[in-house]
Amino acid sequence: MAVSWIYYIEYISTTLFGVDIYRQPMQVFLLLILLIAGCFLIGIIYELNKDYKKRQSTETLLFLIGLIFLIPVIILGIISGLCYSVLGLPDLGILLTIIGMFPVQITYLCVNLFAIRMTFPKRYKVILVILVLLSVITVGSQLWAIDQGPPHFDIINFGIIYSLEVQIVRFTALILAAVFPISVFYYYAAKIREENKPRSNLSLWLGTGILCFVLAFQIPTIAPIFRIIQAFYLPAAIIFYVCFSMPEWFKKRIGWVD
Repeated sequence: MAVSWIYYIEYISTTLFGVDIYRQPMQVFLLLILLIAGCFLIGIIYELNKDYKKRQSTETLLFLIGLIFLIPVIILGIISGLCYSVLGLPDLGILLTIIGMFPVQITYLCVNLFAIRMTFPKRYKVILVILVLLSVITVGSQLWAIDQGPPHFDIINFGIIYSLEVQIVRFTALILAAVFPISVFYYYAAKIREENKPRSNLSLWLGTGILCFVLAFQIPTIAPIFRIIQAFYLPAAIIFYVCFSMPEWFKKRIGWVD
């Protein structure tokens, strides 16, 4: 888990001279977005748990498990970021990063299985095998890079950077795992538009929520300079909360009938 000398120069300069004033508003803004989205996440988990107790639906349980495993991912991400930028403990930050790889794969797996069971349940087992393979490729490529150290893995500007070849492998695997549920919900929405418009509208909203989440989670890991994209966590959280809590105004909006 080697870290290049560039990290230590950045850390020392930050310690001596403070964080660039122009970067502070961005970090405060993103932290605020994350905290608000976290509040919505708790609300979503509450609504899903209530719905599962009522209906005993496997689909609801899958999404509930996925969101529960998202909580340690967020916590580990915040702590590892502090290890890199504030505490000067890159080895601990890398260890927390490794630990966080596993619950996030469970989240991806559950969300994908939720999507396929909600739309095309007959292909459930085949998709499960493909998703597990993609998770193995994603985690395996990252672990290999971390073990090799620079130039395959490094911490620059207090963010994790992978070499181009590692990025290509993990980006391909992650995009396939992320685009799948979005495509499924959009395709399903178009397919049933004529026969069941309310369900089609709900499918569109769920697909849009997953799209916002994927943008917020994936883009900064590929290009840290675009970390402002993390603001999409908030619309993703709001969309999921509305879709699962189903307030009356939303039911009227999409034409839903219980």
